[in-house]
Amino acid sequence: PSPAATAPIFLNFSHNTTHTMSLYSNITPNANLVAPKPIAKSGKVYDLMYYLKGSAAGGICCSITHGALTPVDVVKTRIQLDPVKYNSGLVGGFKTVIAEEGTGALLTGLGATVGGYFVQGWFKFGGVEFFKINIVKSIGDERAWELKTPIYLASAAAAETIA
Repeated sequence: PSPAATAPIFLNFSHNTTHTMSLYSNITPNANLVAPKPIAKSGKVYDLMYYLKGSAAGGICCSITHGALTPVDVVKTRIQLDPVKYNSGLVGGFKTVIAEEGTGALLTGLGATVGGYFVQGWFKFGGVEFFKINIVKSIGDERAWELKTPIYLASAAAAETIA
């Protein structure tokens, strides 16, 4: 490849008139390279099915990730409740629980964990999408593009408050 195809592009994003660019760059000064600008009319439909899919994905993912850590939570709780008996760290705690109660004891509370985190993930992920999309609709695409980070933060905070 030619040097122009592989050369890195260095931009100074400060608001002064000095721009730092690679010698091989063919990008004009003041170019916005952070991300492409959103298309005003994307044609994407944000209907009930869109929100249900996002909510379900959040619920399923939170259930799986938190459910997978149930054995660690069981051992951690046992260490907290009886530090004299479970004084050999996390791995030793696993060995003690398995030796005394069997491997099934490591799944104590799995149902409640999966169910609770499914609900939390449902409302958190679905809520983020709901708030984000409705804020953008209310202020318009151009203004939303300028405020994308505060919109993400506000949407996440609102969804977390509900979840």
